[in-house]
Amino acid sequence: MKPRLSTSARRAGPMVLAAWLSVGCVAARAADALVGDLEQRLAQSGADAVNTHLVAQWSQAMVPLNQKTAACELHAVSLSVRLARSHNTRAVAAHDEALRAATGQCVRFVLAMAAPAEVPRYCGSVSTWGPAQTARELRRRIGDIEGDALLRASRLGQACRAAYVYELEHTRVVVRRTAPGAK
Repeated sequence: MKPRLSTSARRAGPMVLAAWLSVGCVAARAADALVGDLEQRLAQSGADAVNTHLVAQWSQAMVPLNQKTAACELHAVSLSVRLARSHNTRAVAAHDEALRAATGQCVRFVLAMAAPAEVPRYCGSVSTWGPAQTARELRRRIGDIEGDALLRASRLGQACRAAYVYELEHTRVVVRRTAPGAK
């Protein structure tokens, strides 16, 4: 049996939905406004000035930008790649981390924006991953590149795959079994 809603509940439903949607739209506009504002700052002042602003406004600007980048919002990814070409080491490290996360979802776009020398910076593990998750994720990303004919054939795709393979084979602690009685 279907529960019946009161008349006031049925009237309130659309209002609640409308309020919820308007809050979502306001949040989306605010997030888009952030990227738009940063784009204007970049055009007027350059990457170093924008990164100085982002570091000064870390929780209000850098964190939301990096979240958008990691979620593969293309304007944010594009902006982060350009801002990662700065001299502000703290900001560059934050952009690189977000771009490494984005590379797991939109590798084609990140590589299309990256210069060949930048590929190893973006094709690596995210600092919050543990060793097991890192191994799993690197193998998945290698498989994604191998399974994509365009990436497999491109120089940047091959460089990204090589960076993942190198990290998988050389930079993580590997737990190995020892023979019984061996010390």
